[in-house]
Order: sequence, then structure tokens, then C-alpha cells
Amino acid sequence: LSSVLRYESAARRGKGRTLDSATAWGLLWELSGLRAGWLAPRTRARVRARLRDADIEDLARAVSGRTRPHRFRAANAPKAMPDLIAAGAAVASRLGVGLMDDTRRVSGYVRGGDVSAYAETHFMVASTSGHDLIYENTLPIAYEGDAMPGAVIAADLATSVDTRERSGGLRALADLRAAWLSIKPT
Repeated sequence: LSSVLRYESAARRGKGRTLDSATAWGLLWELSGLRAGWLAPRTRARVRARLRDADIEDLARAVSGRTRPHRFRAANAPKAMPDLIAAGAAVASRLGVGLMDDTRRVSGYVRGGDVSAYAETHFMVASTSGHDLIYENTLPIAYEGDAMPGAVIAADLATSVDTRERSGGLRALADLRAAWLSIKPT
């Protein structure tokens, strides 16, 4: 059953055009109220137009190609998390959409280096049915925060195979977009 759900999730991500990695990160930074200094002015203008015009499903789909989650089984999730930049289910409560943090699962981005090497040093085993996710860090800048910004957390949840997480991620993206639209950035 979980492999069918992952297939359906991948199929949802596969429809429509995704943004290149740096632009997708810029869109999520913008949506989180942060400045994506790596974007050229023309690209920033296109990102803002997309935020104004696209629906939430399209936005979630457009940013889904910026990274790739790797599935594992962790021997001890709390001991595997501290060196990651937390995201997704691990910090879902930060979005204010009725989701709780899932401290029984690993969900985060490596700060640098290889996902497999990180997993090995933290006693994690690759598993297609694993619920512990480590994302490749393709962010074009160094990020020192303990958790990713809200739009990144929401976008990661929006690709979840769990219906409640996916719904919460999409709702959080909609809330962030509404807040972004209310300030009418130039």
C-alpha cells in the first residue's frame, strides 16, 4: 500500500513544469518572507508573477524538483535529527495548520555532503518503505537555521504520501501565499 501511495505522490509531482532548483528555492524563500539574493531581478519578477497567478497545487508541483528525499529506517530518530536542518513532519507544528511535530521520524536536509554518508554515520538503513526522510540540500546558499523556513516545510509536506500531511502542507502554502499577497511586494 505505501508503495502505491508513493507512486501516486510521484505522479502528482511529475505533472506540469517544475522550476530549476535555484528558482524553486527562491520562490519558497520569497513565500517565507525572506530575500532570495541569488535570484536575478528578472527571475525574481517571474517568481513573484508565478506566486500571484498560480494555484497552490501548481506551486507545490513547481518547487518539487528542487531536491530529492531519500527514504531510510533510523535506529533512533531523535539521535539522527540534530545534525539535520529540520523540515516536513519533524517541524509541522510551526505551520499553524493543526499538524503536530512527529518526533518519531527523521525529516530534514543535510547541511552539506552526501545523504548516504550522513545516514550511515547516524545508523540509518536505506529502505523503500522507510518513513525517515533525508533531503538533498540543493539550496544555493549556506543556511544555518535549525529548521527550514515555513514555505519549505509546507512544500515538503505537500508531497507527502500521508493525506493529512499533504493537506496540511497545501493549506500552509495557501496561508503563506495569502499573507504574501496581502503585503503586495514590488
